[in-house]
Amino acid sequence: MVLAGVLLVVAVVGYSWYRYNQIGRDDVALAEGSGSVQNFLIVGSDTRAVIDPSDPDYKAFGKDLSPPRSDTIMIARVDSKAKTVDLVSFPRDLWVPISPSGDPERINTAYNVEDPNQDGAQRLVDTIKADFGIDINHYIAVDFASFKGVIDAVGGIPLYFHTAVRDRSTGFYQYDLGCQTLNGEQALALSRSRHFEYQTSKGWVDDPSSDLGRIARQQLVMRTTVDRAGATFGSFDLKAINDIISSTSDKLTLDSKLSLGDMASLAKAFKGFSGSQIQSHSLPVYPYTTNGGAAVLKLDEAAAQPVLDIFRSTPGQSDTTATTAPLKVTLSVSNGSGTRNQATDVSTSLKALGYTTSIGADTAKPQAKTVIRYGAGMRAEADQVARQLQSGAELQADSSLDKATVKIVLVTGTDFTGVRDTLAEATTTTTAPGSTSTTATPTTIKPGEVTAEVGYVNFDPPDGTTCG
Repeated sequence: MVLAGVLLVVAVVGYSWYRYNQIGRDDVALAEGSGSVQNFLIVGSDTRAVIDPSDPDYKAFGKDLSPPRSDTIMIARVDSKAKTVDLVSFPRDLWVPISPSGDPERINTAYNVEDPNQDGAQRLVDTIKADFGIDINHYIAVDFASFKGVIDAVGGIPLYFHTAVRDRSTGFYQYDLGCQTLNGEQALALSRSRHFEYQTSKGWVDDPSSDLGRIARQQLVMRTTVDRAGATFGSFDLKAINDIISSTSDKLTLDSKLSLGDMASLAKAFKGFSGSQIQSHSLPVYPYTTNGGAAVLKLDEAAAQPVLDIFRSTPGQSDTTATTAPLKVTLSVSNGSGTRNQATDVSTSLKALGYTTSIGADTAKPQAKTVIRYGAGMRAEADQVARQLQSGAELQADSSLDKATVKIVLVTGTDFTGVRDTLAEATTTTTAPGSTSTTATPTTIKPGEVTAEVGYVNFDPPDGTTCG
């Protein structure tokens, strides 16, 4: 989004068509925009191919030589009419079905394609649509060198340090306190920090939030850089603008549909926009261990719906509350309550409403709660089935069903009271298998806030102090 904002300003000045044409293009299949609202997918690639090993700042880039992955995944929902920008980041360790196979993996692997016949950008766009119901209208990819170049071109970013902080993995060391201006190498090392530490009277303390804290710091850096770029361009300094474009044009990729005219229109609509106007949102997640023993994160789907709804095509309407035609829903029904012939009776009732059903095995012993397990891409259909039941149901994502012929399994519990003739409002919850359902409030990240959910982001100056 930093680079997107910079390019918008360049467009409104009407400068450097030559530089604009140097930017790389990717023919990604994208959704058509809806009026003034556009979703931008912003990918920070962790490729080291552009990095010179002799660069004195090399440590900030890391030394992982594996194929490029999406080190950062953000969606910016830009509404030029309302003049709002909402931002959400996806943790790189989020465990989701990856398109087109539906095999579960970390979301950042969607961008990692060793096969030259596959487009990582397209696979990531398709994965986001399939898993979260979010249409992507435009695509921007940035690498480490571009990020560093932008920070340096705007003269660095000012942050306030209340205490000494560090990350020995990325090489970020900031021991001077008060207002400090970070250069490109320092800002990159901070933005990539997953092993962040801060100093207290008792010594160094680890920030346990890992990737979640890193996301919060990245969004803070973005807001600060937007403000810094706005201040730079306020004087229409053509040399500064040229420095920005020179530092990014050969290391930046845009979708082929994003024209200079589009960016000029956005720049005009957002003239005077500041970083504080970017509303950042975080996705509620919980730790999860895969069958292979990998420590990853899974989405708390019920708690995440309010955040995801912001980025979906129609505000307030999610894929999970849409009504799928009953004839398109196929499921298996199992008796988990111990009530005689219940699976057969439920199956018959659902068939009468147009569902395609089969009868599965009864559970070994009765269970209290009615549960619906579903495979990859079947969340909306599973939610519809739950809303067809008088008692509702608890939804559980089940990767074992991803490649099954029937991807939805309804298991009745002792709370089951019957099948409804019409669909109820969406009130079901989703939990990890075996866990207890809870209600969570999505976290909204504010500059300077420090919470367990978002990690250390305490870089706001105290009252009466301005860093600039």
